[in-house]
Amino acid sequence: MRELARELDLSLATVSLALRDDPRIQASTTARVKALALARGYHADPVVAEGLSRARRRNFYRETLVWLLDRPPEEQPWITTLFAAAAERGRMLGYQVEYVRVDFSNAAGLRRLARTWRARGIRGALVGPLGQAVADPGLPWADFSWVAIGQSLISPALHRVGRDYDKDIDQALARLHARGCRRPGFVDDPTVNHLMRRPLLRASLEYYHEHGRMFSAPYHTVDLARPSVLARWLERNRPDSLVLGIGFNGRVDAIHRLIANLPQVELSPPLVEGLEGFVPDYASMGHSAIGLLHRSLTEGEKGVPPHEQTVVVSSGWRDGDVGVGR
Repeated sequence: MRELARELDLSLATVSLALRDDPRIQASTTARVKALALARGYHADPVVAEGLSRARRRNFYRETLVWLLDRPPEEQPWITTLFAAAAERGRMLGYQVEYVRVDFSNAAGLRRLARTWRARGIRGALVGPLGQAVADPGLPWADFSWVAIGQSLISPALHRVGRDYDKDIDQALARLHARGCRRPGFVDDPTVNHLMRRPLLRASLEYYHEHGRMFSAPYHTVDLARPSVLARWLERNRPDSLVLGIGFNGRVDAIHRLIANLPQVELSPPLVEGLEGFVPDYASMGHSAIGLLHRSLTEGEKGVPPHEQTVVVSSGWRDGDVGVGR
């Protein structure tokens, strides 16, 4: 086909379309291409042609990927977009995604699952996001290609897709600064500690190192059962605003009452409908996760990568509905 394109001084795409009688190509051009193809004895390989046709339709089947979770997707409605986007991107590349609920503490069960995957010809797996932190689960890493989603898989260090918490915290601080706040506190709790502890702690240290203001303990993890601990932290440090891992309004009223008078920005999408807040770009995360795994499978990369790649996606912002207050 390249020789035909060169002799006719046409692009390879034009020749390809003309040979398939594409209506976008002028009839005279199609006739020229087909005449030269006949003269040169050119015949399209039907197997290759069918494969390319299926790829263009983006509805062909290549293989199955497993997606390891500790909770089924229906129990995580807040990330429905993530699952949908990943499944759609998988279909475009020829993959079927199969969700597998896993007990990551059961090493024997993990080995049995892996034997089943190998027997079925499964080569690639996604891991997470998980409801709790997991470190070094007993999976046969060397036998499959892997991509982790989110921060909950602490180790091993796999290719990973997640939210850009650092950039989102910068945006939260900018919003508080715009309201005149200069002494933010950084607060999370056990619900999101495995996701946000590191970025919140890092942000608190960087902020007060750069701004040179004394703040004895700018980062605090809330004890949900003991609001008095948070009350003492507030009294001792006197923040004028808060960056929260997740809000307490409608969730833990005793804690919410302690901080209700402070300007605050939640990193998690707000629990109360209609409030302003972050909108994580789960669609981009889903697309990126499948893209990374596809690349690993295509290149034959298995196991824990020597140099892992991380894709982080910053969030959008949703303004609150008129008349809805915190």
